[in-house]
Amino acid sequence: MSEKENKNKEIQESVTTVPEANNEIKETTGADMEVYDDYDVTDLADSVKKKKRFKKRYAVIGIAALLIAAFVIYRINAAKNAVVMVETQGVALGSIENILSISGTVQSGETKNYYSDVTAPVEKINVKVGDKVSEGYELLTYDTEALDLAQQNAELAIKQAKGTYSATAAGATIADSAENYAQNMTLDQINNRIDQITDEKEAIQKKITEKKNRISQTIDELNKVQLDYNQNRVSDGAEAYNHYDRKDDDGNEMYLQTQEALTDAQAALTRDPELIAWQDQITALTDEASRLSSARSLKVSGGTLSAQKAALDTTQLNQGDTLTKIEAAKEGIKAEFDGVVTAIPANVAEGATLAAGAQILSIANLEDVQVTIQVSKSDLPKISLGQKVDVTINGKPYNGEVTKISGNATKNANGVAVVDTVIKVTNPDSDIIFGVEANNKIHAQKADNTIVLPYEYVQTDSTGDYVYVLAADNTVQRKDVVIGISTSTDAQIIEGLEVGDKVITSDVSLLTEGMTVVAQ
Repeated sequence: MSEKENKNKEIQESVTTVPEANNEIKETTGADMEVYDDYDVTDLADSVKKKKRFKKRYAVIGIAALLIAAFVIYRINAAKNAVVMVETQGVALGSIENILSISGTVQSGETKNYYSDVTAPVEKINVKVGDKVSEGYELLTYDTEALDLAQQNAELAIKQAKGTYSATAAGATIADSAENYAQNMTLDQINNRIDQITDEKEAIQKKITEKKNRISQTIDELNKVQLDYNQNRVSDGAEAYNHYDRKDDDGNEMYLQTQEALTDAQAALTRDPELIAWQDQITALTDEASRLSSARSLKVSGGTLSAQKAALDTTQLNQGDTLTKIEAAKEGIKAEFDGVVTAIPANVAEGATLAAGAQILSIANLEDVQVTIQVSKSDLPKISLGQKVDVTINGKPYNGEVTKISGNATKNANGVAVVDTVIKVTNPDSDIIFGVEANNKIHAQKADNTIVLPYEYVQTDSTGDYVYVLAADNTVQRKDVVIGISTSTDAQIIEGLEVGDKVITSDVSLLTEGMTVVAQ
């Protein structure tokens, strides 16, 4: 055995023969001491082998690290020199339309409230709330006996008004004449004319009196002449008197001439044409004065006759209207259009008396249907009058049109500002139910012959919207664009692109402007 081997053997024996007492650990914390045995024995031969294996492992790890670094550097250099493949789409003209989907409530554009034109009991009600009725359908009828009685009362009221007016006016002719004076002359003019008539009558009467006095004087003189003929105081009618014995120097019978003149003078008092004409003038002036006095009375009393005439006219107008309404009520209350009964007051019942002016029922027009929607401020710029709408009510499609946009915004239940907008259904039918929800697709914005791109091709950064295009030299070029109409999938490009440009549509996350690429 060599010296080296002997030495190793001694070392091993010395290690394995170490007394156990040398490895004891005593605990002195208590009265009794406990001994713990440590069996960790170091093998020096194993330690030497492990040191050799560690040296080999470190060498392998270093070589691997060098290989990895070289691989990474290679790949980086390869990437720099690699050609990027991209997909493109040629820019062309197309169409784009923005359709807004907004739900709303179906309503009637017209609700007709029916009122009673007469005071009469209800005989029969033919509808209830919710019933659909057609134009001309009889909704309600009145008690015809009560209507007949009301008709008689109206006719009697007109008759009484006419009687009162006639009594007040004291005859239609006089009343009309007096009323004409009252209307055409002022009170001062009437008084002045009455004074003028009085003066004219006095002047004419004076002429009449003067002429009659002259005639009377002539009669007296003729009577005296006749007395002179009876010189013997013998009456002309005395026995044996011959009036022919009295003649003038020319041989004419004086008595006869005097008698004739006396007769004519006496007749002139009643039949003289001038006296008659003057008397007629006085009669006409007296009649005119009488009518003027009546007219003056009307003026002074505040127009009593005019008031009575107005009362008559009013009675005839009102009662005439009542008679017309009674005649119509006898035909019953009928629907004026196709609709739905939406309300009947509790007091409207068969047998109940309805007062004139009382509401009977309400009908919503099925021929005038609209949908009310609320548009948010973001969608408001897209809405305009006349836009077409696809309306769906209870699963059935209808045509619609935007007819009204409120000028005042309100807040909905969530506190968001909205604008009430009305869509008119242009082809309604009897299947429509008011109050239900309708789905509406508004054809808001539309453009034809314009550049349209899928929205995903448009990029956005702090400077705005842009797209990458493939330039003629196969490099990436950025073009800033302006978007017009946009939908959830497409965008209208109104500035920045031209027809024929090639927009890069593949992943652009690794692209930079100026990079050389190859189009697939």
